[in-house]
Amino acid sequence: MIELSAEQLAKAEAALSHIPGATQKAAVAAINRAAQSAMTAAARSARENYYIKHGEVLKTMKLYRATPTDLAAMVVSRGYALPLTKFRISPSKPNPAKAAKARWRKGKSSALVARVRRGEGGPIPGAFVARVKSGHVGVFRRTSKAKYPVEHLYGPAIPQMLGSRSVSEAVEKRASEQLGARLNHEIERLLEGYR
Repeated sequence: MIELSAEQLAKAEAALSHIPGATQKAAVAAINRAAQSAMTAAARSARENYYIKHGEVLKTMKLYRATPTDLAAMVVSRGYALPLTKFRISPSKPNPAKAAKARWRKGKSSALVARVRRGEGGPIPGAFVARVKSGHVGVFRRTSKAKYPVEHLYGPAIPQMLGSRSVSEAVEKRASEQLGARLNHEIERLLEGYR
């Protein structure tokens, strides 16, 4: 939740007391701009820590804007666990003909390599890439020696990524920096327009 502190609100009130309704206008504009900036920072920070596309992160996020009656904005992320194909995997496409040959390299079984978080990851024994009847391409692993059943493998959900300490600290820092700067800017803008 992004909201003004009592000091910031008092500062805006003191500077804009002679203009009716200007305090709320400045506060709402500053909070909303800071929230938008926090949303962008969250997507950027998630991309820096995980092998995920910027658009994938933004798709799960929603911004609840501040209003003159409610001087608080909120950035919310909702989503499910992502299939491993949304991250960096090798091989990335199903190729049954090559798979039979590649299954054994130099007398050893080769495994699919998955990287979800930057600097981490590695081989997943028994995992393979396949296209199912619906056309969906996914990473699967057999649950027994038999051909079926297979389990679909997933990585973390985007809200889980955004909740990690490194990402949330970067977002909070960016929001607080931006809020102070935007409030000063909005106060100056309203004072210039009033003269």
